[in-house]
Amino acid sequence: MKLDASQPYFGEGMPLPAVDTFTRPFWEACAAHRLMIQRCAECSAHRSPPKPVCWKCQSSNYAWSESTGRGRIFSYTIVHHSPHPTALEQIPYNIAVVELEDCEHVLLTSNVVDCPNQELRVGLPVEVTWEDRSDGQPLFRFRPVVEST
Repeated sequence: MKLDASQPYFGEGMPLPAVDTFTRPFWEACAAHRLMIQRCAECSAHRSPPKPVCWKCQSSNYAWSESTGRGRIFSYTIVHHSPHPTALEQIPYNIAVVELEDCEHVLLTSNVVDCPNQELRVGLPVEVTWEDRSDGQPLFRFRPVVEST
């Protein structure tokens, strides 16, 4: 169980994210620890993953907007049997779907760190944190929001 955001969630050997024409700006922003979400330039609908055409109005015009990275767990699962050999050492690990609070309809899939798996729950407030990998591609993870008193 991964409880320390300062260490990689998985060991060396996990595949890199697929990068194409539409996802490249997203991953380049991640390299700067910025969570950028594609947004339709016509109707302002957010869309993730990035796509060439808006799901709402079918426009091909888009821009990028920066998210605060805060949201809530929409769904999650705890993995006990991994299909990837590199992930075997991390079992049991979580996979969470997070709904961003400032980007309507955007759900991002990642992992939650700094939280025991048994404390995960739907609706748990989380915020983005960054994992700097040795291969040079930072990945976004989420951690529980610690409210200041």
